[in-house]
Amino acid sequence: MEQRTEALTARYRYRLRVSPGQAVQLQAVFDANRVVWNTALGRWSDLWRYERLSYSYGDMAAELTDWRSRFDWLAVQPCTPQQQTLRDLGKAISAFFDKSNRAGRPRFRRKKAISSGRWMHDGFALCDDRLHVAVAGGRVLLRVVWSRPLPSAPRSVTVSRDPAGRWWASFVVKVEHEDVGATGEVSGLDVGLSTFATTEYSDADVANPRFARGAAKALARSQRNLCRKRKGSNGRAKAKVRVARVHARVGNQRRDFAYKQARTLARRFDRIGVEDLRIKNMVRRGKGRRKIGLNRAMSDAAWGDFLAALDWQARKAGHEVVRLPARWTSCTCSACGVAKAKLPLAERVFRCESCGLVLGRDLNAARNLNPGWAVPGIGDDGSKPVVPVGIAAA
Repeated sequence: MEQRTEALTARYRYRLRVSPGQAVQLQAVFDANRVVWNTALGRWSDLWRYERLSYSYGDMAAELTDWRSRFDWLAVQPCTPQQQTLRDLGKAISAFFDKSNRAGRPRFRRKKAISSGRWMHDGFALCDDRLHVAVAGGRVLLRVVWSRPLPSAPRSVTVSRDPAGRWWASFVVKVEHEDVGATGEVSGLDVGLSTFATTEYSDADVANPRFARGAAKALARSQRNLCRKRKGSNGRAKAKVRVARVHARVGNQRRDFAYKQARTLARRFDRIGVEDLRIKNMVRRGKGRRKIGLNRAMSDAAWGDFLAALDWQARKAGHEVVRLPARWTSCTCSACGVAKAKLPLAERVFRCESCGLVLGRDLNAARNLNPGWAVPGIGDDGSKPVVPVGIAAA
């Protein structure tokens, strides 16, 4: 396999240590960005609804100059984060009109929503391991927890605060491809709940960690404490942060697990075939508690994050992830290609009535997802891989 040498764009995220005074200065920047977003969004909504006129970034930037000249509280804040906010709004509007994009209509930002600000190269600097960002009246020096070195000079930085009260700095940098080379192994990969990821090689299968199940008691305890607090009180605000910290801990565990497993699989296999899942549709509410429990388990597995991490790690290693149609992958025999009309989710073993194949349904799906075949389960010449008849279920 030919190794690609061009650099990739990535985000490197680090914790920030922010004092109360610095938090006030940064929040003022975030509030100005929110006002700019909401004002421009309202302007676009009126122009499009009543006059069917477009509202480009150039139009927004021209009006931003007028807004800053009329409002002193907006003019004292740095201009770069406000310009980047308008760029983001322009992209959101373009995505709304793009039929191939499933993005919805841009929404107004609430005052208590997660806020952030992005500074370009002329609005921030790194000096003595400190991050300098422009705020009203000058620059603020933020202490960064350098958990790993930056691979290259950053092009921009986004400073944000999450619901758990943690501050983050996200740098956009260039990352070089890793020289992994071809390993000669190709496999399909089927994600599931009993086993998180099943490949054609048993030693590469990944067990389901179920992080949310382990944190269920702590989450229930923090939510009960939240329900006892009076609405609008300081105690309720603190209880909300405690609930958010439990969710943040589970999210950290999921991301760490996803990236570690994705890196291992991406470096081992030259090509990996996965299902092109519509996870958002899969976890829609249905009738009965059984569907609710299934939705909770699928959300806990976080397949979307894992598949995104797998795609990124494969690109960085110079390998490839192939998205294949998800329909009939579990119901089609990986030996003869004959599909069963129905295969209930509780039936964990696939038995082919045509050729007699007996195989675990997840392993059967992984073989059907082998990217070496043009169509899942069928080779370019119409042949099927030779699989012994009647092998034991895996």
